[in-house]
Amino acid sequence: GGCATFSAGGGGILQEEIDDIISTPPIDQVNWGIRIVDPERGQILYSRHAHLKFVPASNMKLLSTAAALSLLGPDYRYHTDLYGVGPRDGSGQILNGDLVLRATGDPTLSDRFYPSSEAPLDSLAQGLWASGVRTVTGSLVVDVSAWDSTTVPDTWMIGDLAGSSAATGGAFSIAEGVFTVEVTAGHQPGSPAQARWWPYLQDESISASFQTVHPDSSTRGRRTDYLPESRRLEIQGKIRVGDVDTIKISQRDPVRLASAALLRAIERKGIEVQGGVKIAWDAIEPVGAETPPIASLESPRLAEIVQAILEPSQNWMTEQLVRTLGMELGEDGSWDEGFRVEKDFLTQEVGVDSLDIIFRDGSGMSTQNLVTPRALVRILEYMRASSNSGVYRHALASPGEEDSTLRSRLPGLESRLFAK
Repeated sequence: GGCATFSAGGGGILQEEIDDIISTPPIDQVNWGIRIVDPERGQILYSRHAHLKFVPASNMKLLSTAAALSLLGPDYRYHTDLYGVGPRDGSGQILNGDLVLRATGDPTLSDRFYPSSEAPLDSLAQGLWASGVRTVTGSLVVDVSAWDSTTVPDTWMIGDLAGSSAATGGAFSIAEGVFTVEVTAGHQPGSPAQARWWPYLQDESISASFQTVHPDSSTRGRRTDYLPESRRLEIQGKIRVGDVDTIKISQRDPVRLASAALLRAIERKGIEVQGGVKIAWDAIEPVGAETPPIASLESPRLAEIVQAILEPSQNWMTEQLVRTLGMELGEDGSWDEGFRVEKDFLTQEVGVDSLDIIFRDGSGMSTQNLVTPRALVRILEYMRASSNSGVYRHALASPGEEDSTLRSRLPGLESRLFAK
């Protein structure tokens, strides 16, 4: 990235200065799409190829977050409710039936919003314990039918899938779709390293094999493989004596991992679930409207969620948001429905030309997303003039801001520049 400063005002001087910069080698070899607008005067100060489509990368998040804030509102919250379905015995301690968790895709079940990614599950388990239930004769049924079961957009690159930036989710998922492995080297070269991981994954589902090498060794590195037929994750490599290596890996089976983690949290409280855990991908018989949940989780406001997306450029939460739009305002929690809701809003309400945007994901991981500069500027103009203007500006990154993409960029523009 880079920064350029220009003379005050616009018109010919500004155009000349920009043209001089982009015609200077080696950046004269780049295709540039630029639109600069003065929103106060409604004046276009500079435009170059603003009607052409470019791969937007993470700027794709502007489309998803602008649509979500505008359509759902900054006070929107996710609710994850746990119900008891069936009668209790005379003591109230035995539930003769199932526990049913209604999942809605809450993207905040992580250490970004809680002390740990499993803390919200402990809260649900505590609520169940406080209700007096000690035995469940049926199963813990995790109802994820509000969303489709697809976890990977079809244009993502296979080579990206192991990395945390390509983490995938679902209607019930924890830890932002990421699995963390901490490898500690052995005491001497040749000795095995020790590994631990979280969220918890059964030993038969993961293999971490690292060899300890000399501290001065230049030979190190790691390889991660996911074996889909066995649902097994294999990590292997070398680590220097004295080192501790923390590895972030995308969860490949996030709904099952979160469901198993919730069952463990319930069992840790001393509550027996005799039928284990089941996942309902298809719609199940609805819980009666008059039945109150035994325990519930309420997410932070959408305004905070959008800030947690835009400031650090968080991919996984953005994809959760797209599917939320499909769940709330479309036919189901799918990418196709989420994109349909987004496109209808952007073209019919914001005024973006329908030919200016092509959706392939919400976060910008896909190289097949396409957006024109004029579309992005129009979206920013719309948000600036909307009732959510202050919320959206606050959610964007600003120079010097901790944990944001501009933390060490564009010094001198603190509190003056808000950007993606």
